[in-house]
Amino acid sequence: MMPELKLVSLLPTTLDSREAATRLADIVREYSDKKQIELDFSGIEFMSRSFADQFHKELYLRDSDIFEIVIKNADASIIRMLDAVSKTQTKRKAVKKTHQVASYNDLKQMESFVMSW
Repeated sequence: MMPELKLVSLLPTTLDSREAATRLADIVREYSDKKQIELDFSGIEFMSRSFADQFHKELYLRDSDIFEIVIKNADASIIRMLDAVSKTQTKRKAVKKTHQVASYNDLKQMESFVMSW
């Protein structure tokens, strides 16, 4: 079974610093023996560009071949921020291209994501 980390129990509801992203990356790396890890964003209200940038550098550029990260219950604004940052990172270093997987426990969160495009 894929391990799931509920971010609201590990970090503040507003993810706004590079240090918090590095702390999350360190926690995720503790599960590096798994092929996938699920990050549950339920209760997370905001993600800053600096957090998203550091998160991407730590886990997608550095550790992308170790395990797959599944984003779950993330607000549409968080998905958009991660997507925007990923587009700026590819110029520095080639990134393995995979499809992003988003899953939701709540229909309203899924509708928010789908309707945001």
